[in-house]
Amino acid sequence: MLRSQIAFFLLIILLTTMVAGWREINKPGWFPLQEMRVSGLVNTPLTLATDTIGVEKGSNLLSVQPKQVQARLESLPWVRSVHVKRQFPSILMIRVVEKVAVGMVREGDRLFLVDEYGATIKPMEKEDPLMLPIIVSAPGEEKATQVVWLINLLSKHAWLQGRISEAVSYPGGRWTLYTKQGIKLLLSKRIDQELELLKKLQEQYAILDRKVRQVELRISGKAMVRFAL
Repeated sequence: MLRSQIAFFLLIILLTTMVAGWREINKPGWFPLQEMRVSGLVNTPLTLATDTIGVEKGSNLLSVQPKQVQARLESLPWVRSVHVKRQFPSILMIRVVEKVAVGMVREGDRLFLVDEYGATIKPMEKEDPLMLPIIVSAPGEEKATQVVWLINLLSKHAWLQGRISEAVSYPGGRWTLYTKQGIKLLLSKRIDQELELLKKLQEQYAILDRKVRQVELRISGKAMVRFAL
C-alpha cells in the first residue's frame, strides 16, 4: 500500500515537472525565431507570403505550427503546395511550389490565368505575366477539359505554338485560332490533319508570314487562303 502511494506521488511530481518544463520552453525566450527561409516563390511577392504566414521574428519556434503555416500559404492564388519544417534552434524552412500559368481564359469581358490542369489561378491583373493564348470555351463545354486539350495540341505542334494569340472553341469540336499577326485559322474536328497541312504550306510558302487575313482548313485535304487587301 505504501509503495503504491509513493509511486503515485512520484508520478504526480513527474507530470507536474513535465508540464512546468513544457510551459517554460514555450516562453518567447526559448528557441526564438531568428530566420525564415522561403524558397520557390516566382509570382507571389515575398512580402505577401511573409504577411500571410503571420509569424513574428522572436516568436518561440515551438509555438509555430507547420500545418497552420502551410494552410495559410496555400490560400494564396499562385501557391499549389507548401512544405514547412522547423529547424531548431531558430530557423523556419518553407518550400513553396507555385502553379504554372499556361494561358488565359476569357469569360465575358474578364481574363483569368489558368494552369496546366485547366484550373483558374486568378483574375488577370496589370502586374501579372501575359500568358498566351487567350482561350474561349464553347458554351456548355467543360472549360478545364478544353484548356488542357488545346495546350496539349499546341505542344504537339510546337512550330505553331508561339504564333497563336487566341483560340476560340465551338460546338462539335471546331476551333478558330488567331495568330499574333491577326491571321484567322478555321479548323474542324480533324484539327491534327489540318495543322499538318498548314505546316506544309508554311514550309513551302511561309503562308503565316505573308499578308494573309484567313486560312480555311475545314475542307478535307485543302486550304483556302484569303489575302489581306
